[in-house]
Amino acid sequence: MTRSKKIFTLLLILLPASIFSQKSLQKEEKDAVIEGIKALIHDNYVFIDRVASVNKALDKLHETGKYDDVMDFQNFAKVLSEDLVAITKDKHFKVQYSPELLKSRRERARRQEDPQDAEEEEEEVIDWNEWYARQDNFGFTKVEILNGNIGYMKMNFWQPFSWVKSTIDATMGFLTNTDALIIDLRENQGGYSPTDTYLGSYFFDAQPKLWMSSYNRPSGETSSDSTFQELGGTRYLDKPVYILVGEQTFSLAESFAYSMKHFGRATIIGQTTPGAAHGINFLAANDNFGVQVPVQYNIHPVTKTDWEGTGVRPDINTSPNEALKIAQLQALDKLIGNSKHERIIERYQKFKKEIEQP
Repeated sequence: MTRSKKIFTLLLILLPASIFSQKSLQKEEKDAVIEGIKALIHDNYVFIDRVASVNKALDKLHETGKYDDVMDFQNFAKVLSEDLVAITKDKHFKVQYSPELLKSRRERARRQEDPQDAEEEEEEVIDWNEWYARQDNFGFTKVEILNGNIGYMKMNFWQPFSWVKSTIDATMGFLTNTDALIIDLRENQGGYSPTDTYLGSYFFDAQPKLWMSSYNRPSGETSSDSTFQELGGTRYLDKPVYILVGEQTFSLAESFAYSMKHFGRATIIGQTTPGAAHGINFLAANDNFGVQVPVQYNIHPVTKTDWEGTGVRPDINTSPNEALKIAQLQALDKLIGNSKHERIIERYQKFKKEIEQP
């Protein structure tokens, strides 16, 4: 009897870069990587009218010999990333030295294309992406109820919807009886749609509402996301919502804050965000290097544009250290203004004094 093989497919490579260190980077590979990146930009970059100028600028840097003395794999990726961002003003561009990740992608593609090979192998897939996400509670690092019955949710990443839906439902269930809500996205680096749309759906009624449209260059198609008609919990309606943002609030986190702001559903507090609105694909430039290429731009139904380059501007500008305090005070002021009972007002005022004390 032929013994079946077990293949452990790593879907996330988190090993130190030094493990993959090889001998010094050769000119031939640098040339190939740059040509590969240019081809990927030509075929995928969302702004077709800028493709020629971007590639021309990259060629010019290459011709001046800027990369001749860069012999380290990781440093080459870093320098190329910085140059692409400087050329395009798009912070989503990033070159990565990821030989193992790219190898695992090629192997998966080979097995998918060869059914006979797949049948001969007993495949056990270890999804390290999901495993590590679960260790971090799928991005929900803190949920609590603050004085004054104000809910607080700190979310650091938008994990894939199928992984995180039950966590969103449980979180919103815990917060359902609060009188105001603070969503902390100050350290949120982005993630996967439609997780943002699903959470946003909790703050609107069941009638589907156009959340965001997007144009995708590789497919040439424009698609739209709308709020969910069915949720796994009670909607959070007619209560004030505050979103904390800052210089580390990136990409999909910016999208959520942008939509909630322009739909008039949340007050944004903090600092202007970086302005990274474009959707990306991670594509192979060769067997060792991949590049994040912006392939999609967004169209908000209210503004008819997105936040690329401008960022999400807060309604109340304050330092990162003061943002939570300001949000709590704003929420308490709102609750005081909405209350008709002196006893409740006195309680809110007591909490305000406690927060205001140095």
